[in-house]
Amino acid sequence: MKKIYNLLVLAAFAVAAGACTDPEENTDTAAPATGNLQFITRAPRSVSVGGPVHGIGEYRILAFRNTGSGYVYMQDVPLGGMDFDGSAFSGTVPFPAGDYKFLPVYGLVTPGNYTWPELPGAPLSDALCVTHTGENFPATFMLNVPLDAVPSYTVSLDGPKQTVNATLRRAVSRVDVLFIRAEKDPATGSYAEKPGDDVFGPEKLAGVKLSYTGANSRLGLSGEKSEGIFDVSHTIASPGDALTMGTGPSTVVGVGEYDFENVRPADIISGSAHLRGTCLIPNGDDTPSAGFTMQLTSGGGSTRTIALADKIPVERNKVTLIRIYVLGDNVFTTGVDFAVEVDTAWDGSNFVDGEID
Repeated sequence: MKKIYNLLVLAAFAVAAGACTDPEENTDTAAPATGNLQFITRAPRSVSVGGPVHGIGEYRILAFRNTGSGYVYMQDVPLGGMDFDGSAFSGTVPFPAGDYKFLPVYGLVTPGNYTWPELPGAPLSDALCVTHTGENFPATFMLNVPLDAVPSYTVSLDGPKQTVNATLRRAVSRVDVLFIRAEKDPATGSYAEKPGDDVFGPEKLAGVKLSYTGANSRLGLSGEKSEGIFDVSHTIASPGDALTMGTGPSTVVGVGEYDFENVRPADIISGSAHLRGTCLIPNGDDTPSAGFTMQLTSGGGSTRTIALADKIPVERNKVTLIRIYVLGDNVFTTGVDFAVEVDTAWDGSNFVDGEID
């Protein structure tokens, strides 16, 4: 499900903000006046009950100033003194006159499994990248245009009034896993899900390690992928925080424009489970590119390793959903037969079929 959020940077003292009625897109408008820069933005947020809560503390707005030979990082726009009402923030910031490009970023402020490039004095170019260093990449929002297409705006105390518009879009992909108890038709090879007890058995699921080969390691400041490939593992030591156990009559996760920010027990057939997986830096298209291996550990210490023979697609603003059909008593039972489908469920579908004996 695609969600688009707008960030508005306004040269004004008085701002009247309005939001679009479309829940997929929020737009603020204002009549700017001469004076300092006033910034106002509506925070990215899920439109669903139970979706993630976002706040001003996860924003950065990078200001690059034109020096005559190009744009050079000058400073972050200070946001600490701004007002935040839970869904939007606004405030006035004195800014030196000049020509600027503003690059907003959401989700890359708290220290985590990534590093920023050295910004002070750095020219704006595709060489400036956020690098994924390990584990789960943050659920990041950025611009969705090449740097040379980011518009330039003139800041002046007595010049023409300016309204700076930018659109933030989810900059990552996510890999989720759906464990479905099922029966296989030997004649057609198709699978029919069925209700049952906990798909992980009486020992339940105690640990998960998701491993990827050929993952992208660098993300440009406008959300474009830069060169860089590495292998990365994501350990989920407390699966209960990422696991949704099913209680419903059938599974609708991944059907249509499903809201993966709000996976509910009723959306999964009783006994089966959905695992919220790893955020990764995406490819530019749906070409299968990343290898996938998963190691599961039960509460009794049993382990099970599942390795996909085929690569999986990793696309921007899409969830790659790996469906694992459990044909035996549970995931950890000896001789359990797995079948795997991969589909990208936010903006389209890709499928990779196979079986693991």
